[in-house]
Amino acid sequence: MPFLRSLCFALIVAFAMPAFAEGQKIKSAPPTAELMVKLKAGGYAIFFRHARTPNYKDPSEQEPVDTQPGNCSSQRNLSVEGIEQSKALGDAFRDLEIPIGIVRASPYCRTMDTAWLAFGRFERDRTLLLHGTEPDKDPPEAKVWRNIANLAKLPTLPGTNSIFVSHGTVGEVFGAGYLDEGEAVIVQPDGKGGWVLIGRVKSEEWPKP
Repeated sequence: MPFLRSLCFALIVAFAMPAFAEGQKIKSAPPTAELMVKLKAGGYAIFFRHARTPNYKDPSEQEPVDTQPGNCSSQRNLSVEGIEQSKALGDAFRDLEIPIGIVRASPYCRTMDTAWLAFGRFERDRTLLLHGTEPDKDPPEAKVWRNIANLAKLPTLPGTNSIFVSHGTVGEVFGAGYLDEGEAVIVQPDGKGGWVLIGRVKSEEWPKP
């Protein structure tokens, strides 16, 4: 019976998650001029990892995950550099005239602060709360992956792009790889109940207007 339960769960994950081509992980790069024109027209979902934090460790070296999302004192929060990075991201989007519609953030302070400092508003969304565990070994994390993938399928508000601020693993949800702090992955709803991976952009790679 344990084997059958594991097999059933594996099949559920396999059919619920998007199929990625092997080796699909991509390198970050500045948006092309063509992509910038498209972003200004709206229609994309942009998933950010929160901005810089102090004493960050690689995932394999991470301390136990934060257990109190509403308690900033128990968390790893934005550093001074992260605060400035968040503000710079917001300045870049305004200067580049990239229209923003929905802004949602994971309920950790570092994600909400990133959204607030960059875009001046956000909705708190537990759907974006990734813990960095392996989805094939952690059913609750697999559910979060599926929920985030589903967000990318939703059409944006007309003439805008949807912004989601989450954690480093959000890039892996879309097959783009683990994101650096402040980095983004750009996804486009395909209008057929799916999504298309467009690219990933580090915070300093957004072009100067």
